[in-house]
Amino acid sequence: MIDQVSQNNASGTDDGEPTGPRLSGNALGAVFMVLSGLGFTVYIVLSKELSKEVHPVFLAFWRSFIACMISVPVILRVGLHKMKTRRPGLLLMRSMFGTLGFTLAMVAVSDFFTMSLSQFNAISFSRPLFVTVLAAIVLREMVGPHRWGAVGIGFVGVLIMVMPGIFVFWQPGAFDNLNLDMGTLCALASAFFLAFAIVLVKTLSAELSAIALLTYANVLSSILLLPFCIIYWSNPSLETWGWIIFMAGTGFVAQFCYISAVKVGDASFISPLDYLRLPMATVADLIIVGFLPGTNVWIGAGIIVVAAIYITYRDRNKKAQPVTILKGR
Repeated sequence: MIDQVSQNNASGTDDGEPTGPRLSGNALGAVFMVLSGLGFTVYIVLSKELSKEVHPVFLAFWRSFIACMISVPVILRVGLHKMKTRRPGLLLMRSMFGTLGFTLAMVAVSDFFTMSLSQFNAISFSRPLFVTVLAAIVLREMVGPHRWGAVGIGFVGVLIMVMPGIFVFWQPGAFDNLNLDMGTLCALASAFFLAFAIVLVKTLSAELSAIALLTYANVLSSILLLPFCIIYWSNPSLETWGWIIFMAGTGFVAQFCYISAVKVGDASFISPLDYLRLPMATVADLIIVGFLPGTNVWIGAGIIVVAAIYITYRDRNKKAQPVTILKGR
């Protein structure tokens, strides 16, 4: 016999006793996602400002090391058995791609280049497009024509942002506003490598918890970046050290809030809220440098966001299955 699954009322318990208003999973996830966006915006603003004094690779190491100091006590509390893995090679590969991803992100927004925070965020939204392509190639996931079409349209949005003259290449001066510089290439490479890390997490998450993956990522990133930190060693002031610690802590909190949002809320509802980072970064640009992104950035970002949301929607529908419980005899 098949019984339908019923849910408890948000304002009561199984016994019908009121417990006061509580947030639903999606509402709580939305709060976490907004906090994640705010934290990430503060994190990249500090990263950009601190790169005026110290090298971004130096910042990347301390971002990992300080986050490691935060996450290791957590994993010790829940138990080292949570760290057991049968795929150390895959875990190391995931950490390498993740390290490359966030380090290149810090380089892209650094004072080395003129990339605005809003343009970087817009380019980072191409990550779901890369995830779809890599999942099809690496994980052999079946990707239908609808999602392939959305990926193609999304990459058109990327081209509009970085090479706005490509669609009128025959006109004189079409590429005068070409945005394909090293900062843009670093941002695109960052999105690609982080997407590769996400694809590998899909495999590793079957045996490792989110906190275990986060701990491994921070520990291995610290080890991988240590030699480069020594090469690009800086001598920041005591005040700068304080800001570096605050930046690393903010990045960790933003990452934790993002993981929590995805855990408690539906991906199709939560994921679009991540795109609030673009207006947040735009406000930061307006405050810090006093200008807004160009029209091509807004148009390209809009196309990418719509394509990414559609991919998330199609992926959810594909995986959705009716939930029933078989009553035992």
